Amino acid sequence: MQLRQGLRVLRRARDEVQVGVDPRWAVRVGGLTPERAERLLRAGDRPVDDALPASALAALRAAGLLRPRGARARRVRPDLVPEALAHGLTRADGDGVDSVRRRSRATVAVVGLDRAGTTAASTLALAGVGGLLLDDPRPLGPADVAGPVAARRTVDGATDRATAVVDGLRRLAPRTRVHVRRGLGAVLAERPDAVVTASAGATDPASALALLGADLPHLPVVTREADALVGPFVRAAADDRALPCLRCLDLHRADADPAWPVVLAQLVAPGADGHAPGVPAALAAVAGGLAAAEVLAHLDGGSPRTAGAQYEVPVPSAEPRLRRWAAHPACGCAALDG
Repeated sequence: MQLRQGLRVLRRARDEVQVGVDPRWAVRVGGLTPERAERLLRAGDRPVDDALPASALAALRAAGLLRPRGARARRVRPDLVPEALAHGLTRADGDGVDSVRRRSRATVAVVGLDRAGTTAASTLALAGVGGLLLDDPRPLGPADVAGPVAARRTVDGATDRATAVVDGLRRLAPRTRVHVRRGLGAVLAERPDAVVTASAGATDPASALALLGADLPHLPVVTREADALVGPFVRAAADDRALPCLRCLDLHRADADPAWPVVLAQLVAPGADGHAPGVPAALAAVAGGLAAAEVLAHLDGGSPRTAGAQYEVPVPSAEPRLRRWAAHPACGCAALDG
């Protein structure tokens, strides 16, 4: 047997080593001779059967830290090795390359490119998503885009957010296919594998309805005065019949506050985002990163944590809290069909 790739092996004492650092699977192996401890520390991709007593092998096998002797690592792009190794350690078969390859065949749209939307787009590109469709025609402001994507915005002479972010992403992740699309209709026509919408104050109900009607997986990111909301992740009706759509949340809010529809109309009115103060950097990093992680979970074949839930991320702690939502009985969304 061999150790799974990506594991660190560290000495704890002359006769004890630790395999793995993550507490979900880290194992202490004790009672070793100094020679056996040294061999395990240097194991790498070499077999460990003859380096360890049967009890130690049994402990490593029980923790899922072994793979068959002679198993050859599947090749992956050097920049995506961290993705493949980390995700391989969380899978029963130990193979994270499948996740990376699935991402490379996927296309994700990001509609709305404030700091949180830009962070989500750049994270998805760096994580190996093959194609990105970007939509945001608003003029570029000094506090709009974030991170390495923003580094040369003035040099590029970009006049709108989408163009600036495309230029930055093509430098940051040159193997990702990045294109500007004008309007949600143009985005939907390309049938992306998922859509992230980033907006200030609230998600436009008309956009949410269009995404639901198109039967496309979608995830809203909403930034408010000093917090952000990420989710819920809305998937096709056939996937999750019991989960809420974005209209369900608005109906729940209207139940709690009858004036919510009036407030919502003002938040999503044309030009309303011009009154928003922008997104603090740390909040954008956390909210955008969470949004990207949720989309990646979906692309990898898993279940996003925000399916039927929503992250609430406040300033200054930026500590996400997961809030559960139910489908609203008055909503006619596909979540209540059948």
